Amino acid sequence: MSKLSGIKPTPRQAMEWVKEVGNGQRRLVFSEQAEARMKHRYIGRRQVLETLKNGLVSEPLHKDAGDDWRCNLSWFHAGARLTVGVIFKLGDAQEGGEGGNGGAGGELAVVATVVEG
Repeated sequence: MSKLSGIKPTPRQAMEWVKEVGNGQRRLVFSEQAEARMKHRYIGRRQVLETLKNGLVSEPLHKDAGDDWRCNLSWFHAGARLTVGVIFKLGDAQEGGEGGNGGAGGELAVVATVVEG
């Protein structure tokens, strides 16, 4: 994968991008930590996509300690509350993310962590 750099979306842009990811219209990358946590907690990609598509903001857009812009979304899936941490990055528009979805201008969402509760 190419170098990724942080991007500062407006709160409205962030929510639009997250909904587009949930609908398969924008690139999505799962971090290694998120993949490991999902496997350990028996959480599937479908649950994460449903959370991105339908979720409500549980932690608003903010700059984290790593100087990245992120937010958390929560949603109930199969009776369990799922929280997904999303980081917004700017990548190479020529590369495909998960599922090969191209993002306009190279913006993409990185799922940084997934937790129940």
